[in-house]
Amino acid sequence: MAEPYTGPNLGPLARSGSDDWNEFPEASQASKADDWSAFPEKTTDYKAGAKDVLRSAGTGVVKGVLGLGGLVGDVTDLGAAGIKKATDFVSEQVGVEPYKPSGTSVLENIPTSSSLTKNLESVTGELYKPQTTAGRYAETIGEFLPATIAGPGGVARKVGMQAVIPGAASEAAGQATQGTALEPYARAAAGIAAGAGGALVSRPGNTAQALRSQLPEGITQATVDDARSLMVTAKTKGIDLTWPEALSQVAGRPVLTDTQRILESAPASRTRMQEFYAERPRQVDQAALSEFDQLAPGARSPSQIGPQIGEAAQEHIGDVRKTINKASEPYYKAAEAQLFTPQEFAVIKTIPGYEESLAAVRKAPDAWRIQHLPDNSVGVLDKVKQHFDQQAKNAGSKFNPQQNKSVQASHEMSASATKQSGVAKSADYEIALEIQKQAREQFLDPLLQGPLGRLAKKDVTTQKAIDALFPTNPLPNSHNEVFDAVSALSTKNPGAATQLVRAHMESVFNEATRSLQGGANQFGAAGFAKALVGNIQQRTNLQAAVEALPNGKKLWQGVDNFLEAAEATGTRQAKGSLTAFNAQELKAMAGSGMLGEATKTGLSPGKWWSVVNDKWSQWQLGKNLDELARIFTDPKSAPVLKRIAGMPSGSREAGYLVSRLILQANQASQSREPRRQ
Repeated sequence: MAEPYTGPNLGPLARSGSDDWNEFPEASQASKADDWSAFPEKTTDYKAGAKDVLRSAGTGVVKGVLGLGGLVGDVTDLGAAGIKKATDFVSEQVGVEPYKPSGTSVLENIPTSSSLTKNLESVTGELYKPQTTAGRYAETIGEFLPATIAGPGGVARKVGMQAVIPGAASEAAGQATQGTALEPYARAAAGIAAGAGGALVSRPGNTAQALRSQLPEGITQATVDDARSLMVTAKTKGIDLTWPEALSQVAGRPVLTDTQRILESAPASRTRMQEFYAERPRQVDQAALSEFDQLAPGARSPSQIGPQIGEAAQEHIGDVRKTINKASEPYYKAAEAQLFTPQEFAVIKTIPGYEESLAAVRKAPDAWRIQHLPDNSVGVLDKVKQHFDQQAKNAGSKFNPQQNKSVQASHEMSASATKQSGVAKSADYEIALEIQKQAREQFLDPLLQGPLGRLAKKDVTTQKAIDALFPTNPLPNSHNEVFDAVSALSTKNPGAATQLVRAHMESVFNEATRSLQGGANQFGAAGFAKALVGNIQQRTNLQAAVEALPNGKKLWQGVDNFLEAAEATGTRQAKGSLTAFNAQELKAMAGSGMLGEATKTGLSPGKWWSVVNDKWSQWQLGKNLDELARIFTDPKSAPVLKRIAGMPSGSREAGYLVSRLILQANQASQSREPRRQ
């Protein structure tokens, strides 16, 4: 027989320990009818209680989803509210009226969890409110679920560690301080404390686990092999790369760069990282000079490179002209002795300016070329035509102080009429002119309009030659012109051609790597690569120029390897790059209104989050910082990284707590002081 029950409020059941329900007919009937209302002193409706828990949990999940959608607005509200209280306090202390904004703030347009909730309730009606204590706990736990489920790892573990435990703790603290100013802080503190307990379970216990927790998805053992090849290649150039730099370069996205930045800042690993990077500027300088020497030795008289290039360009263009003339010469020879009849020649002499031009060509320095031909020959007529062409060019030149477009047009018309007379008389003359025309359009004009033509101009300097061949914003598909130009220059003067390419690369390097006010330029190599081959056309043009040099393909392989190593150094994040925002903001506030800067900062909640993220990442790495720094800076760590890359990814549940805690604190404050809609 069971011991008599002595608990509260059980009515007749408290009188006896009997298990015979027949002694209590009213209870027996209630049991048969499943109707607990037969006990008016205790009418707890268990079904209603369970229904309240389920509905409250559903409300919590909805609020959690809406909270994530309004996270940016909630963070902005909290920050703006804090700054407003600070400025109001300052105003009160100095005895001035608190600032009251006029008009609508841009912050009004950022959705918050509160505004999203009201928008939803305007369609669905008011969300269900918990009716029992269990319901309130269920609602709070439900609010944590969306942020938790979104993360990686097992669902059951995440629900328990990152929703049930912190949610229950937060609600308990909230009920204990309900209605007081401490409520939002108590809720947040309890949630953080409970969440930290779950985080302790998943904190990496060794270096491999710590590193795997930071390694992004998609980094395979093959990626590690490619990164190692890059590190070896860079080492042959004299540049030591870290694994994050090499992995980021070959993967085309940041890999472990956040972790490396933490290692460069944390006391436990800072010294090792500083010692590694102390040699970087010297390594880059020596590697660059060695690479430039592979192209050409340093010029003793760099100012003479430009004139030498100009002479080579002029010589090449002259050769092209000679080739064209040689092709048409047989037809000119066949046509030059053909004579116009007196009647035909009389008509020709009526062309405006013809007789004056005829007299001029007979007195020209090269008149000996036609001295054996009579005035009425096709050969003399061609010379007169050429004279008209030159007169037209001179009259229309922008360098002519007496430039006259009317005179230019007149000479052009006379040249055309002279040409037509010659064509009408001689088929050979027509063929010769057509050869000249097509050859100029196909070969000569492109040279004159391209980089070689600009190099062939008088008084070209070394800098002008560099600008002509390597403009900072080259035309699309201009690499073919660059290759042809450098090939032509290499044929005429290979030394000057290689010196010009070196001068271009070295001048860009010197500008990009100059020392900064704070010391040596750690990011000079990356700046050099960006300035030299910052866009794909710049890179293609440089490749075309180098490959056009003697032994060019081998030279380019070396240049390309050096550039890839230089680019890899740029994947490194500057130490403190994400956490120095507070100093930047304080400096900015010193020069402008506090409320204006508060608005700007309020619109950048990611800046606040970066501090939390850095501290969380550093804590999560545990006591493994120095060991991680050793791995990151040692090329022989490839086997370790390949093994880690093959490990399953770790859990990051604890990181998903923070968003819920921010929302919860904001909602608690909104319950006392409603904010924007």
